[in-house]
Amino acid sequence: TRADAPAYIFISPADKEGELIPVPSSDKAANPMEWDGPGKHYIVHKDLKRNMNVRFRIMADGKAPSSSLHFKKGLIFRYNNVLFAESGSLAKVSASDDMTGISKSFISVDSATFEVQTEPRVFSGNKEYNVKVYSIDNVGNIEEPKVFKVITTTQAAVKMDNIYFASNSSALTQASIIELNKLVAILKQFPHVHLEIGAHTDCNGEGDYNQRLSELRAEAVVTYLKAKGVSGDRLTAKGYGETMLINDCQAGVVCPESKHRENRRVEFIIVKVDENQPKTDK
Repeated sequence: TRADAPAYIFISPADKEGELIPVPSSDKAANPMEWDGPGKHYIVHKDLKRNMNVRFRIMADGKAPSSSLHFKKGLIFRYNNVLFAESGSLAKVSASDDMTGISKSFISVDSATFEVQTEPRVFSGNKEYNVKVYSIDNVGNIEEPKVFKVITTTQAAVKMDNIYFASNSSALTQASIIELNKLVAILKQFPHVHLEIGAHTDCNGEGDYNQRLSELRAEAVVTYLKAKGVSGDRLTAKGYGETMLINDCQAGVVCPESKHRENRRVEFIIVKVDENQPKTDK
């Protein structure tokens, strides 16, 4: 049963075996019963005819399933919830549930109505798809939809999460180290992929200074990845300075710090995929 669903206890009288009658009780917590949390719960019933106690174990499931997008073929690279794939690749929702199993999985592509997944989805063309998925387990726990981006185009830039630098510095912060360690593991999982690491600044300061600062920051990321065992042949560092702002915060425009922060980013682009390498979703 669901951990947040009440449980009702019924009896079937000996002379009316086809009927179910709620068990009466003066205890307000007896029928229905409310569980105090997920996990194992027990109900003990006194069987007077056999003069024995019968214990029922109730498994209260309080956790929704966990879904992901799994490629049957054509996956090139996966970074968090961003997936690069070949045109014509096939993917389906993959879900797991710790206790009661999966009832149904649903998928929505580019804001279309959610549909029950029956067959793998084909991702074709030269574009970026926004995909949402969720699943329901066998007692009705519903997962919050997860969002994925499927990219079948070339030269798509993806912002790296949690890559930060101190002001006017190319020194990596501890938060950046944690994220880069994740990228190291991913690059080792997909050894056929080559990346360009691009760094960007906001418009504050002189253009030449920002250009050089972005180059140093890109080089700092590449240097760290190489130190962790990623081949330098697979990595290119490039600084873009303030030449590719992603909002209206240009020189002379008053903007809040949050907008400038959007422009101070590190991105990667897949620039090459070695031939004759397996492309599977591991």
